[in-house]
Amino acid sequence: MKTTMTNSLRKIALLGGAGAVAAVGFVGAASPAQADSGSVWDRVAECESGGDWSINTGNGYYGGLQFSLQTWEAFGGEGMPHEVSKAEQIDVAQETLKEQGPGAWPVCSQEAGLTVENGLADDGSGSDDSDEGRSDEGGDSDGGSDKPQLGGA
Repeated sequence: MKTTMTNSLRKIALLGGAGAVAAVGFVGAASPAQADSGSVWDRVAECESGGDWSINTGNGYYGGLQFSLQTWEAFGGEGMPHEVSKAEQIDVAQETLKEQGPGAWPVCSQEAGLTVENGLADDGSGSDDSDEGRSDEGGDSDGGSDKPQLGGA
C-alpha cells in the first residue's frame, strides 16, 4: 500500500537523520502524467494521506499534507491540521515550503513534482498558475532556519 510505504519511508527518514532523507529523496520521481494532473498540493496530499485532508490515523501526523503539530504551529497553523480546511492546510504548507523547500515532504514532493515555484503559485484550486517545470531549487536545505524540520511535514 502506497500510504504505508510512504509512512515507513518517513519513519526511516526521521530515525536515520539527514543521510536517510537524502537517500529517500531520490525515490519516486514524478511521471509526466502525475506532473500534469490537478493541483500540486492535491498530488502531495494523495501521496501523503491518500488525498484525505481530514485524516488522523494516530501516527503523529495530521491532515492531507501530514503535518506534525510542531511544524504546524511553527509555520502559523492554529488548531489541529486535520480539523481545518484544505485551504488553511495549504497556507501553512506554503509557509513551510518558503523556509524548508520541497524537502519538507522528502518522498511525496518528488512524486508529486512539487517545487518552490509551483507550490507557492498553487492555492489548491486545481488551477496552478505556474508554467514552471520541475527544478532542483529549494531541495533539502533548511536555509539555516531554526524551525523544525519535517518528517512528512
